[in-house]
Amino acid sequence: MVLFFYIISVFYELDQETWVKKILFVYLLLMALALSACIFDSDETVMAGWLSDQGIPGGYSVQTLSVENLTPLSSEVFLDSAPSLANDRAVLGKTANISHDLVFDIAFYDSVFFADLKKSDSATAYMSLYVLRPFYSSKSYPADSLPLNEELTLNVSWILDKGPSKSFVDSVGDISDSLWLSSLSKWKADSSVDISVSISVSAKDSVVKISLPSALLTAMKDVSRACRLQLRLSAPEAARTYRFYGAGTSLYPKLWVSFPKEKSYNEYDPFRMAHIISNKESCSDCLVLHGGIYDSLVVEYESAPIMKALSEFYGDEFPYMADDGDDVRQTVVLAQMTYAKDDSQGSNELGLPIQVVVGSYTDSAGKSVRQMEAYKLNKSLIASKGHPNMVFYEGDSLTLQVTYGLRDFINRARDGRTFKMMMRLGYPVLQPKDSSYSDHVISKNDTSYVFFSHFDHARYDFSSVMKQPSTLKLWLANKRGDK
Repeated sequence: MVLFFYIISVFYELDQETWVKKILFVYLLLMALALSACIFDSDETVMAGWLSDQGIPGGYSVQTLSVENLTPLSSEVFLDSAPSLANDRAVLGKTANISHDLVFDIAFYDSVFFADLKKSDSATAYMSLYVLRPFYSSKSYPADSLPLNEELTLNVSWILDKGPSKSFVDSVGDISDSLWLSSLSKWKADSSVDISVSISVSAKDSVVKISLPSALLTAMKDVSRACRLQLRLSAPEAARTYRFYGAGTSLYPKLWVSFPKEKSYNEYDPFRMAHIISNKESCSDCLVLHGGIYDSLVVEYESAPIMKALSEFYGDEFPYMADDGDDVRQTVVLAQMTYAKDDSQGSNELGLPIQVVVGSYTDSAGKSVRQMEAYKLNKSLIASKGHPNMVFYEGDSLTLQVTYGLRDFINRARDGRTFKMMMRLGYPVLQPKDSSYSDHVISKNDTSYVFFSHFDHARYDFSSVMKQPSTLKLWLANKRGDK
């Protein structure tokens, strides 16, 4: 899983030569991943080789231990509520109880334009947003749901600052993105107007034009030379979300002001754009994760049941008190938590299974840090039943690998620490029974895509899941030889 997100992050907008180098590097990583996946196979020679790669002599046995009826010590959802830059993709509307707003930062110096605006009594303005065509035209998108037609109430609010010269515009550009995003969380508009707009999106549409209220142009008539316009669009009662290109792409949004009598217009480009989300969930205690944003569910387990099971497994005290403070008997080769799945309270737009991304909290120089888990493949199981780490998919269980976390936890549990893990909703899965877990070429000019490259704005409620007992299963490589 870490590998998948690595590919997404490093490949975006690279030149051809860099692409080739990256593909070669990822190919080698995939080969290594394929070898590690053999831990599930019965070939003892392969098993011994894998253990040797981990620094464990192949003669040591691998044993399994299941710890059943585990219940969380605590479970808490952290909503990703901070404003973020909408450089690549932008979302407007509401779905899965999350409202998505867009904010544009536009600054320009144009004394001729403002003089013309003062004299005009018929000027109109609108924003053009370019539809994210790769999403709506994808073969993986449920085409029978297009076109999307909706008349909605759009709230338009703005903050307008006047300036005397071009240096004012330059000073706006000097404001850092982080400082600007921080200011948006305390948004206090100069004015706000509700307007009725119609939005229509089909696989062939390229642009949506959103008319802006006349009150905004009236406010701009007081500007003489330069201004900074921060414009916010919000559709909190929309029936769905709409996806557009962001300000950092070649199809960035534009502000248009038209002068019908003169048959002329002016065009201004936002130099940055932000995405603001608002949680509309009515249950404050529910363990709800939303897709497409970085919500996280953090679950914590006490150490006693796990330590007790290990002590009974070995027939002596666990943890074993070695001089270095670690229990040196075992290396955790694989660890997985299995939950009773409940899709009944969930919702997703695309109708595809969705992977659950996992991270564990491990010790780093005395501080707890979150480490994303690497996903090892059980190829025979995946081929017959599909990946076990998906929701909105067949089966009544959800199995998540927490190897890094349990490996660290067992070696440090003598201090009484808890085991803590994190979950998020990841990308939709196009081929739930493909064990590559990464896109791969199957023939010339034909690539098999395992993941949809766009997040689903889904909603999944883990409340009932966390109320039911879960099972921890450990694969342990014995480091004491025959013991």
